[in-house]
Amino acid sequence: MFNKENDRKEFSVQLLLSDGRSVEGTLMLPMSSDIKRALGGDSPILEFLHRDGRESMIAKSAIVEIIVLPEVASEAAA
Repeated sequence: MFNKENDRKEFSVQLLLSDGRSVEGTLMLPMSSDIKRALGGDSPILEFLHRDGRESMIAKSAIVEIIVLPEVASEAAA
């Protein structure tokens, strides 16, 4: 699903969803974006990599809260 060739920003997050679930993993965003910009963008979905390695698309409309976790993946290293 994810094209590893494309440069992406990765943010370790916990998503709280409207159905009551909480999921932790990595939010994958284009290099030209950040979380606020991605949430306000035209696409109705976000690319998400679960901690167990599953890849999925999360509907923005299903997200109640995004908690950025301290171990921010690629942004902290830059």
